[in-house]
Amino acid sequence: MSKGNKESTGQKKPSTSMIVAIVAVILVLVLVGVLVYVLTRKEPKPETQGKATIVTEENVQEIIQSVSEPNTDASYTVTMSNEWTFEDGKASAEDFYVKNTENNSRTVYFDLRLADTDEEIYSSPYIPVGEAMNTFTLDKELEAGDYNVIMTYHLVDDDKKELTTVSVAVEIHIQN
Repeated sequence: MSKGNKESTGQKKPSTSMIVAIVAVILVLVLVGVLVYVLTRKEPKPETQGKATIVTEENVQEIIQSVSEPNTDASYTVTMSNEWTFEDGKASAEDFYVKNTENNSRTVYFDLRLADTDEEIYSSPYIPVGEAMNTFTLDKELEAGDYNVIMTYHLVDDDKKELTTVSVAVEIHIQN
């Protein structure tokens, strides 16, 4: 052999295009693996309050209808006076009126609490749907004066278990 020639080991050098092809295949495999992982992993679902509904073309009219109809178990229509006068702390209210209208679907009762102290001064009997009250006497005798009162309606089910409440402000006047 001549000095200018290197001895051959019998191995071929990989070509540059072969190395590029191998790297490209490895990159494609890694990308496919990442894509499969992202698409198949299960993330914890956030807790939702209430009932989640998916709106589709098929159910959109039904959902619009259900939203436009009041939930009779959670809503309440009041027909009442909101300012009452008592001759004295032991007398019946002269201008009192409360009706559980026919629009409602539940029996109710109400209680009265002084706005400044939260002291209960009256608790009504149950008022069935369609029935009204036009008089009552306070459970607690109050001194003469004007009082801001919170009237809380309690909507109850057939077993008289409370479902929800609705509160309104009223004013009472004790004359003597």
